[in-house]
Amino acid sequence: MSKESGKRVLFGFWASPFLSFAAQCLIESDLPFEYARVSPFTGDVQSDAHKARNPLGKIPTLIEPDGTAISESQAICRYLARTHETSRKLYPCDDAKLCARIDALNDFLTFSVSGPFFNWLVVGGYFPNPLKLQCKAESEVFSKLSMIRVKDGLLRIVRSAALSPYLLGSEPRMPDFQLFQLLVAGKAFAEMLSMPSLDITAFDERLSRYYDAVALRASSQRIAAWQEEEMPLTRTELFEQFPNFRTAQIRPVLSKLLGHQV
Repeated sequence: MSKESGKRVLFGFWASPFLSFAAQCLIESDLPFEYARVSPFTGDVQSDAHKARNPLGKIPTLIEPDGTAISESQAICRYLARTHETSRKLYPCDDAKLCARIDALNDFLTFSVSGPFFNWLVVGGYFPNPLKLQCKAESEVFSKLSMIRVKDGLLRIVRSAALSPYLLGSEPRMPDFQLFQLLVAGKAFAEMLSMPSLDITAFDERLSRYYDAVALRASSQRIAAWQEEEMPLTRTELFEQFPNFRTAQIRPVLSKLLGHQV
């Protein structure tokens, strides 16, 4: 049982598209919540307090008013749909066929788009930029390969989705907020890391139009305001605190892997 018992609290940080995805599902479901910042850039995720909420040391984690702790953004949103009527419009638990389509999109986004995107972001962005590791050539190769995978995944989605204006039709479902917040993160990190290619809305005009449509939702605008408000702190952590926290751990491992000092 968390000390936050009696409240609904979402733990994470706004630069995370996974936290923002879960938050958007909460807002769209009219479920009020409090926000508690837990940043991976400063090691907060490995603290004893956070591991008591999430033994895997990840974000986001949601504490429900009864003290129930749920981790992983998709698990959070599915749990909400199973326990709160207002969330079922995003994941209709009583419609197995529609849920299968939603699950297929969610899984594809997770494994074929988000996974390669964050590998690309870390190796292509963090390593040679804030961490200042000497692996520019390797990072560029990995970035190109990751970009190919991400672009292929996104184009498969836009070619198969309804986009009228949402992925499955006229009403948004869980995958819409998962994809939208990934696109938001791409824009933010493209600017922060001076890597324009991370703005993945530029891959296809349909993605850009889709982004604009979802950005008009009140929930999108509320989250965007919170993300902007927290951005100065995120920048400080990313460029000043995170390198001190991680470089000493990463450098010897990467040096052995690449066969030269980084």
